[in-house]
Amino acid sequence: MGHRQTGSRRLLTGESLQVSRALVGRELASPGRRAAALALDYVVMLAPMLAVAIGAAALYLNLAEPAAYRAATTLYGKPTPEQADVAWGDLAPVLVRAEMPGVPAEVELAVERHDTAAAIEALRGYDLMYSLNFDETEGGVVPEKSIRFEIHRLMPTPLRLVALFGVVLLYFTLCHASRRGQTLGKRLLGIRVVHLGGEKLSLFDSFERAAGLLEIPATLGLGLLSLWREPNRRLSHDRIVHTAVVRVERGA
Repeated sequence: MGHRQTGSRRLLTGESLQVSRALVGRELASPGRRAAALALDYVVMLAPMLAVAIGAAALYLNLAEPAAYRAATTLYGKPTPEQADVAWGDLAPVLVRAEMPGVPAEVELAVERHDTAAAIEALRGYDLMYSLNFDETEGGVVPEKSIRFEIHRLMPTPLRLVALFGVVLLYFTLCHASRRGQTLGKRLLGIRVVHLGGEKLSLFDSFERAAGLLEIPATLGLGLLSLWREPNRRLSHDRIVHTAVVRVERGA
C-alpha cells in the first residue's frame, strides 16, 4: 500500500490503490497466455543463460585455479599422452578437494600423500565429463573410467546465483521497463505489463518485479492461485509494484 510520510512517521493512505481511468475495463491476460509467454521467454533466454553460465564458470576457474583451468582445457582437446599426464597431475588435487564424482580412491590416497606420479598413473585411461549443474541435484551415475568435472563445485554460491539468474533478471527488467512493457514472449502472445497508475514502469520497479518471480518456485507454485483468486489476476510480483498484465488492444 502507499504511505504518506510525516517527519519520521509514515501514515497509511490509499494512494497506491488508485487505478488509471484509461486502464479500467481493459481485458486481462489469461493464465494460459501468461504461461505460454513465460515459456517462450525462457526458450529465448536459454542460449544466453548457458553462454553466461559457461563464461562465468570458465572465468572464475581461470582466476581461482589457473593450473586446473589449463589442465581442463588441455584434456577437453586431443592431448598427447605426455600432455595428458601433466594435465592430470595438475588437476588431481582439485578433483579430490572438490569431491568430483568418479574420482577413484587411489587418486585420493595419492593426493593425500602428495604423490603426483601415483595420481597420474591412477588416472590414465579416464575421461573427463564437463558439467554445469547449478541446481545442486545429482547428475546421475558416472560411467566407468570417467570423472564428472562439475565446475560449479569450484564456484562460490553468490557467483552461481549471478550466473544462473543474472540473465533472467536483466531480460525481464529491461523488457518490462521499455515503452511497450513487453518481453518477446508477451509480444507474440499479445499481452503486456502495465502500471496501474498509468505511468511507465521504472527500471527499479521493473527489477523488483522481476526479482519477485522467484516467489513462484519458493511457494511451490501455490502463488499461482492468485491468477484465479485475485480479481485482477495479479501475482505477488504484480502487487509489489502495482502492475497488471493485460491484453494488447488491436491496432495499438
